[in-house]
Amino acid sequence: MRITIVVPFVNLTGGIRLLLDYANWLHDKGHLVTVVYPLWPYRYHFDRRDQLFECRRQLGTPAHVAWFDLRCRLLRVPWITSRFLPRADLVLATSWPTAHDVARLEPSRGNKVHVLFHHESGTGPEKRICATYALPFYRISFSSSVRRLLDEQFACEIHDVVPAGVDNAVFFPDGERTEHTVLMLYHDDPRKGAADGIDALTRVRDRLPDIRVQLCGTVRPRSVPAWMPFTFHPADDELRRLYSTATVFLYPSRYEGFGLPPLEAMACGCPVVTTDVGAVSEFAANRCNALVVPPGDVQSMANAVAELLVDSALQAHLSTRGLETARQYALSRTAPLFGEALARALTSPVSALIGAGG
Repeated sequence: MRITIVVPFVNLTGGIRLLLDYANWLHDKGHLVTVVYPLWPYRYHFDRRDQLFECRRQLGTPAHVAWFDLRCRLLRVPWITSRFLPRADLVLATSWPTAHDVARLEPSRGNKVHVLFHHESGTGPEKRICATYALPFYRISFSSSVRRLLDEQFACEIHDVVPAGVDNAVFFPDGERTEHTVLMLYHDDPRKGAADGIDALTRVRDRLPDIRVQLCGTVRPRSVPAWMPFTFHPADDELRRLYSTATVFLYPSRYEGFGLPPLEAMACGCPVVTTDVGAVSEFAANRCNALVVPPGDVQSMANAVAELLVDSALQAHLSTRGLETARQYALSRTAPLFGEALARALTSPVSALIGAGG
C-alpha cells in the first residue's frame, strides 16, 4: 500500500512516537510510507507571532526528526493540501486540524482515515474539534475507552480499535534499581497532572525524608522544588535508564487518550503508580501489575508511592507482572494489528465511499 501519514508536527510526544513506530513497521513490511508535516504550524495555542517564529525556525533546518530513527520518507510541506501531498491508497489524519485538511484532499491522495488518540478538548476551538466527528472518515482509535466516549458523547463511530504498543528494542531493563527514588515525567499542560504529582511527592518527602525525585520531560518547568532535579528532553537510552533505575514511576495524569509512559516504565521493569486515565484500566489492574489511584486524588497518590518505596516484595511483584504486561503490548504484537486495520480501511465500503466523495 501507498500510505501517507499526516502529523501536525514532529516534536516528541507519546502520540507522535507511536505513529512513527508504526510508520517504520509499515515501511519495513514493504509499504510505501510517507510521513508529512506542515512548515506553517497549526494554531493550537500559538498566536500569529508564534506561528511566524516557528515557521522561520524550521526554514533554517532540514526536514528531520532529531529524536527518532525514521526509516520511511519524511516530507515537510508548506501546508497540507493536495498540491503538496503524494498520490496514495490511504491518507491518515492524526489530530483535529489535520482532519480538516485531509478531508479536503482530492481522492487521488488516498482513502481517508482518522486516527484518534482522544477527544482533543482544550487544544483549540471546541466547535472545530467536534466538527471533525461529522467528517467522512474511516476511524481508528487506540483504546476502547476513547471509542466509548466518542460514541456516547458525539455519536461518532470508531471502526477499529488497535492498542498502542511499546518498542521493546528501546524500552527494556537497563541498570540496577536505586532505592527510594521516584521518576515522574513533567509537562505544563494541566491535564498531565504535574502539579498533583509534585504535591504528592512533597507529602511523601514529609514522611520519607530520604526520597530522591527525578523529573524529566520535553517542557522545562517554570518552578519546581530544588530537591526535584529536572532532565530536559532525555534521549531514549537515558530515559530507559531513568525508568530502569527508579524504585517507582509516578504517572499523575488527569486526562489521556491511551497513556503510554506507564507501559514504557513496565517494559523497563519499573514498578508503577498511575492514575486511572485513558486506557490505563485496559492494561493495568490495581495491585496486580501497578498501583492505580483516581486522577486528582493527591493523597491516594502519595500513599501509593510511599507504600511502594518501603515494600520490596510489592516492588518485585509489580516489576515482574509489569514486564509481562509490557510484553503483551510489545510493538511487534500491536503494529501488525494496526496494519490489519489499515487493510480493512482500504477495502471497507465506508472507505470506498470516502475516497469517491473526495
